[in-house]
Amino acid sequence: DRHRDFHAGDREAQQAAGALEATFGDATAAMTANAEAAAGTVGLSEAAYAQMASTIGSQLGNMGVAQDEIAGTTDALIAKGADLAAQFGGSTADAVSALSSLMRGERDPIERYGVSLSAAAIEAQKARTGLSGLTGEADRAATTQATLALLSQQTASSTGAFARETGTAAGAQA
Repeated sequence: DRHRDFHAGDREAQQAAGALEATFGDATAAMTANAEAAAGTVGLSEAAYAQMASTIGSQLGNMGVAQDEIAGTTDALIAKGADLAAQFGGSTADAVSALSSLMRGERDPIERYGVSLSAAAIEAQKARTGLSGLTGEADRAATTQATLALLSQQTASSTGAFARETGTAAGAQA
């Protein structure tokens, strides 16, 4: 049983594994593999990755992201956090927290990483993609999609920064 193998004896890690299972369902094995590789890929412990992934994955699900897209989007956001931390300084955990805040509509924390998103910009992105004028769940999903698109555009220069920094003095300290 994968849940028991996730650092058996470490209650925090076991809770993180349970949260992954509850959040990602059929994609749990892939997310567990991501957690196991996280030290090398994003500079996080297994348990830290699992906890962050569970939080972001739950947020994305609540925001209308399709279940089959949640795992990939979550992993991409955590990787983006590692890249932002490598480019702008600070920890991956702090950058992922800022991304999580952004997904909740709190835009101030992400500004530290060179991202400036306004409600007007998000509405304009929705209009450009034909997603304006929606209501309820559809509007929430459209807002999430627009936010992710703008985030990707504004952080394109940071993509791969963690990998570039790995092995450097700054990367080793982070």
